[in-house]
Amino acid sequence: MVQVWNIYTLKNDPSNPDMDSRDDIYIRRGRIGVKGKLRKDISFKVWFAYDNLGKDKQTAATGGTSQDTYDNREFYIWDAIWTWHLDPEWANISIGYFRPQVGKESITTAFKVISFQKATTNFQPRRHIVYRGPGRETGINIGGLAINKKFNYNIGLFDTSEYTGNSGDKNWSPLIAMRFAWSFGDPEHKKYKMGYTQTYYGKRNGITLGLNYTYQGKTDYFKSNSLVGFDILANFGPIDFNAEYDILSRKDFNTNGDDYNNKVYSIKFGYNIKTSKGIIRPAVMYAKHDADSIFKTNPTANRVHSSLKTEEELYEVSLNWLINKDKLKLNIAYDWGKKDDLTKTTDKTNWSYIGVGFQFIY
Repeated sequence: MVQVWNIYTLKNDPSNPDMDSRDDIYIRRGRIGVKGKLRKDISFKVWFAYDNLGKDKQTAATGGTSQDTYDNREFYIWDAIWTWHLDPEWANISIGYFRPQVGKESITTAFKVISFQKATTNFQPRRHIVYRGPGRETGINIGGLAINKKFNYNIGLFDTSEYTGNSGDKNWSPLIAMRFAWSFGDPEHKKYKMGYTQTYYGKRNGITLGLNYTYQGKTDYFKSNSLVGFDILANFGPIDFNAEYDILSRKDFNTNGDDYNNKVYSIKFGYNIKTSKGIIRPAVMYAKHDADSIFKTNPTANRVHSSLKTEEELYEVSLNWLINKDKLKLNIAYDWGKKDDLTKTTDKTNWSYIGVGFQFIY
């Protein structure tokens, strides 16, 4: 699978307002891997990623720009999952390196969202609960479907290495992650899987409501860390709608008694128009991250990701041409927004870009 983006950045640099607008072609996301079965009741998937290859530092779109990216050396494990299907419908036990099953935007693959880029509800929850951007961690999860496939549950236990696996750490607590979802009308899944989509190409008529919760107790970096959130996915014929709201809370994040409570939310709407050449989908998105005002005092913050100290607002209007559903997709989008690092008085960014994307799933 691959997404190739062409981003024309209109504005992105507060310290240099005369910076040239610029065009940037890069591989936004790439995936390659293997999957199969060890036997009838045990499946596996090992996925590798190569993201942001060739990206300009000044490009306004999401995604990192590490030195490995510049040198085309960034190739790493994305998912490594082994699942025992104790009962294929209601009891599936997975172990390995994968996303805790919380936060609908985070656990939905970027290749199946209705927007051009993913919302802030993808990035901030990941950095809050496991610190790293890809949002993966080693752990074990049990999940399944019940009650005519209307009810979907996941309960997981994870060892967060960024919070408890460093040399000299004294305190250890596991991360507990839970998600419970109920569908009205058509169910979201016909069979259990840890993979989600935001569109059914006009074939589903149903609503799914989800509740998300994580909790991690005392470590050397905080007294406790939690996420509480809810989400909705509605698909009615040509209409696709989804929204999410998460509260990110950390107690005593610097062992000086300081707490933060951040809020992140998003909303998307798309309309599928079937044609003889595929599906045309206009879509809109709004997303925002409200960082706690405590960061304005610039407190010492151990293992608090910089993005969690930054207010962020995002708007998007896109037109998507699904030539062969999401397997072959072209899109064009106009994105704009602003960022404000609360720890700095001058680091405010207004940004905008026009993006053209090519997506291939093979």
